Amino acid sequence: MANHRARTPVAVRESGRVLAFQHAPATTLFDLNSGGEIHPDFEARAAIWRDQRNGVISIAEAQRRSALVGQVKPASLPEHRRRNVTAPSRYARPAPQPSRQYAPEMATTAARDDRLVPNAKALLQVLRARAGKGTSTITTKFTLASIMSRSARTIARYLRDLERFGYVSTEIRSNSRGLHLGLVVTILGKVMPFFNDEKGLAAWLAGTPAAIDMAFDNVLSAIGRVTGSPPKNQPHRFPLIEKRNAAKNPREGRNPIPI
Repeated sequence: MANHRARTPVAVRESGRVLAFQHAPATTLFDLNSGGEIHPDFEARAAIWRDQRNGVISIAEAQRRSALVGQVKPASLPEHRRRNVTAPSRYARPAPQPSRQYAPEMATTAARDDRLVPNAKALLQVLRARAGKGTSTITTKFTLASIMSRSARTIARYLRDLERFGYVSTEIRSNSRGLHLGLVVTILGKVMPFFNDEKGLAAWLAGTPAAIDMAFDNVLSAIGRVTGSPPKNQPHRFPLIEKRNAAKNPREGRNPIPI
């Protein structure tokens, strides 16, 4: 067994009842009907091995349970170290303020670019919204940091990534004395939708004239996919036309009134 304990309780040895305990009737591990007081761990182990003797559990399971008897359970973690599984802390952050700002048309190239982090893509959308109908906006890193709820250093990293992969270009705005007044961010053509480039759109349409009808290909025409109904069983009737004619002439299509 893992823990070897004296089977004779301390209270029995100190009270001078050792002689009476030794002359008590012989008992086994599974017979606890003795006159002395039994330790709770001994009773627990005896119950485990009694179940093993009766065939309830195996020897390996009995050994495992017997080794766990008397072990001190680890104390629970303090409140501040317990993991909050109900909701992340970001759920408690305030919602964004209502705004009428919206982003014009954008290409999905940046959204599908795995080289950019999600917040860099969100910053690109904000820059596109600030540019409006134009292609550039004047701002500062601290202004963008306040909008995105990030630090100015993080915003600078996002701008470097966007500039590295060809989505924006940045330029420092300065006055006549050379003092820095802000940052000019220009949206490049990689962000714009394809139809903003009129020459490229015209060349694409001229090179692929069938592209005009691609949206309706195999949509309106059912020839070859639907079996035509024979004229003997299905008369050529048009319910919408009949309903319109009936509204003009209520008696049309009805049996004549007998005179």
